[in-house]
Amino acid sequence: MKKEVPLSRAHRLFAGRPTCLLTVRYKGQVNVMTIAWVCPISLEPPLVAMAIHPATYTHDMLKRSEECVLNIPGRPLAEQVLKCGQASGEDVDKIELTGLTLESGHRVEVPWIDECLAHVECAVVDIVAPGDHSLFIAQIVGAWAEEEAFEETWLAPEDTEELLPLLHLGGKLFALLGKKIDLSGKA
Repeated sequence: MKKEVPLSRAHRLFAGRPTCLLTVRYKGQVNVMTIAWVCPISLEPPLVAMAIHPATYTHDMLKRSEECVLNIPGRPLAEQVLKCGQASGEDVDKIELTGLTLESGHRVEVPWIDECLAHVECAVVDIVAPGDHSLFIAQIVGAWAEEEAFEETWLAPEDTEELLPLLHLGGKLFALLGKKIDLSGKA
């Protein structure tokens, strides 16, 4: 038997999305925000959509700077991910708060978070406001990942949590990739 899911929680049916630590830089100031509402929307050109509430400090910084890095953390950064999602960069330096390490970006002026498993550098190409969040459409201009963790897909090594991306289920609930299933030999 299926039960009805309240509309206020229906978005969680799409969960296990990779959690990202979104870094932005504007006028020399760097901010980091936890975000899980990220979705690829085009292969050519490579585009992602990021849903960000207009009341966030990051929203204005990204709108003005027009570039960012989506850093994909693993299990060891779970506490920092939670802290970055609970504090506002307007009130506190979240890099200092969490002890995360910044590294220069390669194709954007925005830094990476060194401790993360992967980094996707993006340039904003459009912003739309279909509801209570703005949808930032960004072109991927570069991407890098730990070779032990990613090769065309996440490798999902069973013997180490450190190489698994942190997936957001909703609220303060997270998960890790489980068993990898290969159906490439099936009809």
